Amino acid sequence: MHSTPLKENRYSRQILLPEIGPEGQRKLARSKAVVIGCGALGTNALSFLVRAGVGQVKIVDRDIVDLSNLQRQALFEEADVGRPKAKVAEERLGRINSEIKIKGLVADLTHANIEGVIKWANVVLDATDNMDTRFLVNDACVKHGIPWVYAGAVGVTGMVMPVIPGGPCLRCVFPNLPRPGQLPTCDTAGIVNTLPGAIASLEVTEAFKIMQGKEPIEELMVLDVWHGDLQRIKVRRNPGCGTCGRRDFKFLQARERKTVVSLCGRNAVQIRPAKQLAGGLADLRRNLARSGEVEMADGVLKFKAKGVELTVFPDGRTIIGGTTNLSKAKTIFSKYIGD
Repeated sequence: MHSTPLKENRYSRQILLPEIGPEGQRKLARSKAVVIGCGALGTNALSFLVRAGVGQVKIVDRDIVDLSNLQRQALFEEADVGRPKAKVAEERLGRINSEIKIKGLVADLTHANIEGVIKWANVVLDATDNMDTRFLVNDACVKHGIPWVYAGAVGVTGMVMPVIPGGPCLRCVFPNLPRPGQLPTCDTAGIVNTLPGAIASLEVTEAFKIMQGKEPIEELMVLDVWHGDLQRIKVRRNPGCGTCGRRDFKFLQARERKTVVSLCGRNAVQIRPAKQLAGGLADLRRNLARSGEVEMADGVLKFKAKGVELTVFPDGRTIIGGTTNLSKAKTIFSKYIGD
C-alpha cells in the first residue's frame, strides 16, 4: 500500500484548523522565531515551534544542563548533564524536524549582543528566569518594533503577555526592576513540572498568531495550574512608560545591569566579567591544570578542585557550581580566573 510522504502529511492536523489553514502554515514556514532561554519554558516552547514547522528558530541560552533540570526541562536527558543547553537543544530539535533551520547560540544575552541576536526575528519568545533579561528584551524589541511574548512560571503560577508595537510593553506592567529577594524563584518556591508546558502552550499560541499577522490577546494572562484558574487582566499603555512612552532604553544602554547573578533552579552563580578572557581557554586550561581536574567539551572548559566546580565559556563568562552566595562566588572567580 502506497503511503503519503511525510513532508506532505506532517502538518495536516493543524492545516485542518480554520485558525491556521494552508496559508497560515505557509506563514509559519516563512517565519523566524528567537527563543531566549532553554530551560523549563524554553524547551517546551521550542518543541511546539519546531513541531509546528516554524521555518527558522534560534535558541539563546547561557547555561549547561544540570541533573535538577530533568524534572521539568523536556528536551534533556541524563546523558546531557554538563553540556550546553543550546547545543543539546539544537541537536535534539534537528532530529525532530529536519526540514527547518535551527541554531543554538551558547551565549549570555547582554546589551552588547541582543540587537544582533533578535534583529531578523518576526517574534521573540521569553523563556528567561530573571527580570533583568526580560527588561533588556523589552527595550530591544520595543526599539526595533519586534513583537515579543513575555512568559514566566514559578511555583504553580505562570504569566503570559504579548507585547506588540504600539501596545503596552512590559514596563507598563512592571515599571521598575524588583529588588533582590522581592520575587519568588524556582529556588525559593519550587515549581510543579506541569506548569511550564501549560504556560509555553499559551505563549507559543500567541506567537503563532503574531507570525500569521493576526491579533494576539491584549491582556496579561495569569494561570494557576494547581487550582485550574485562568485570569485575564487588561493592560493599558502608559504614555509615561520609560520604554514605550519616553523611549528611554536604559537597560539596552547598560545603565542597569548585573554582572553576578544566581541561576534559577541551580545551586550555582554566573559571573560575567567586564572584559574578555585574556589568552582564551587554552591558556586558562594550562593554568588551571596545576590546581585540579580540567577538561574541554563542546567549546567550554570545566574545572573541579576542592569542592569547586567551574564552567568557563570562551568569553570568560563563568558558572560557579556549589553555591548561591554571590560574595563566595566572586571570591572563587578571583582565585581561579582573576579580576
